[in-house]
Amino acid sequence: MDFCRKENLLNNFVLVNGTARCGKSLVSPIIASFERVEIERVEGIFDFVSVSYHFGGMKKNCAINLLRTVADSYIYNSYLSRNVNFRWSDHSSVFKTPNKGRYLKRLFEKEGAETVERIIREKPIFQSQGHDQMQFVELLLEAWPGTFRMIEIVRNPIDQIDAWWRRGWGTRFCTDPMALTPCFKCKDQAVPHYAHGWGEEYLEMAPMDRIIKMLYKLQIENRKAYEVLSKDKKKQIMIIRFEDFVTSTYDYVDNIAKFLNTSTTKNTKSAIKAQGCPRYQDPAKKFRRFDLIKKEASQESLVLLNEMIEDYKIDWD
Repeated sequence: MDFCRKENLLNNFVLVNGTARCGKSLVSPIIASFERVEIERVEGIFDFVSVSYHFGGMKKNCAINLLRTVADSYIYNSYLSRNVNFRWSDHSSVFKTPNKGRYLKRLFEKEGAETVERIIREKPIFQSQGHDQMQFVELLLEAWPGTFRMIEIVRNPIDQIDAWWRRGWGTRFCTDPMALTPCFKCKDQAVPHYAHGWGEEYLEMAPMDRIIKMLYKLQIENRKAYEVLSKDKKKQIMIIRFEDFVTSTYDYVDNIAKFLNTSTTKNTKSAIKAQGCPRYQDPAKKFRRFDLIKKEASQESLVLLNEMIEDYKIDWD
């Protein structure tokens, strides 16, 4: 069966993407202050569809039409403040966005044709967070030809590994029900899709070694996936180094707005301030984190880490 969705309600979609703990939750609220950009959403369906398609669990036609249909439902419901996050403490909460009044007002809007007409007229930019979608980006680019945008956030591997270690990602994947990452069966156990192809090795590894190898594979595969894209498709992706963004935030925001074909607003400055930016990066922290990693990692893993550090210094072309 060939699924077909000829008419899309949503055409402007930006995915703020990167590995877990790379800084997406810092960048997304600032983007939400831009003209026409919706509040950030953390919708795992976009991650799951891409992973399922990549590993042969779903046909491309089905995956693309599912992505489009789900995105249309999200933007429609967002325009009625359905399924919008009103939890006070969450970073994606309505109360953490400078446009909170917009979503309170939408609670009383009429649904149906009037809502559809407003979406078509106002051309909103739907924003969601993605996890590790760079290696699957071709599918997303095909789902929204020419209009899809990805902001890929990359971070120093020492900080990234330390963050995963403190969150327990060396042991939590596939064992903790709150670790919502697709897993594969391996020797009557489960391993995260990050370890696809080396699952048996993963099961025998120490937690820190698992983290380093997973992030190593992601870093290398993500760069490879980007490098093989055409020049036109690369124009739909913006690479941001976390360390540069937090220290020189104001140098970035106008370029991001231009990339999204929109503009900053009077709320952007307060959104930047709310995220504690610009901020000083203490180099001593990296040395302390590196020392911790060295105490927990094998020599083989430290070789991979050194490769990651060198690779991180190279700009993406």
